[in-house]
Amino acid sequence: MRKSVIFLYVVFCLFVSIATTSCSESIAATTDFSDFADFMLASYSQRQFSSRPISDEIIQKILQVGHKAGSARNAQPWHFTVIRNRALIEEIMSNVTEENVLIVVSGPPEDPNSRFSMNFDSGLASQNIFLAAQALGLGARMYAVPVQNINENLLQRLELPDDSFRAKIVIRIGYEEEGVDATTAASPRQPLETKVNFVN
Repeated sequence: MRKSVIFLYVVFCLFVSIATTSCSESIAATTDFSDFADFMLASYSQRQFSSRPISDEIIQKILQVGHKAGSARNAQPWHFTVIRNRALIEEIMSNVTEENVLIVVSGPPEDPNSRFSMNFDSGLASQNIFLAAQALGLGARMYAVPVQNINENLLQRLELPDDSFRAKIVIRIGYEEEGVDATTAASPRQPLETKVNFVN
C-alpha cells in the first residue's frame, strides 16, 4: 500500500490547510485523479502493527488532515486527544503494540432537536484521520467498543476542554507489520450491486 510521490503530493495539497491556488492548478495539470480512487480502493483496516515509533511531525500532519474535514455550518465540533501513555492505552484497550498511538475523537453530545449531527461531523474527521495515516505509510484501525469504557470511566484522564464532551471513536495508528499481504488481510466486500440502485 505504498503510494507514489505524486499521490502524496495530491494528498498534501488536497487536505493540508496550507494548500494554495497554485498548488491546485499544479495538481490539475499533472495528476491523474484515478490514483486517488485506487488508493481508496486499496485502503483497509490494519490488524497487524509493528513497534516502529511514529514521529511527532507525522502525527501533526494526520491531525491537520482530520481537522480539515467538513462539518455542518463549519461548526468543527470535534476534539482530538493523542494518547501515547502506555498505562492509559492499556486501560482503553488491550494488546496494543508498543509505539502505537491512539487518537480519541470527542465532541459534544447530540442535540435531538437539531437538524445537524455532530456525531456525523466527528465521523468525517475520523475518516480523514484514518485515511491520512495510510497515505503517510502507516496502518490505521477505528474502534467503537472502547468508547463506552472511556465515557464511563476515563473521561477525566483525557483532559478534554469541555465537561460535556464525550468520546465518539478511537483510532489506532502505527506502522504495519512487515510482510502483511493487504489483499488477503482486507475483509471482502459484499457485491456492489446488492448495495446500489439507480433512479433515472
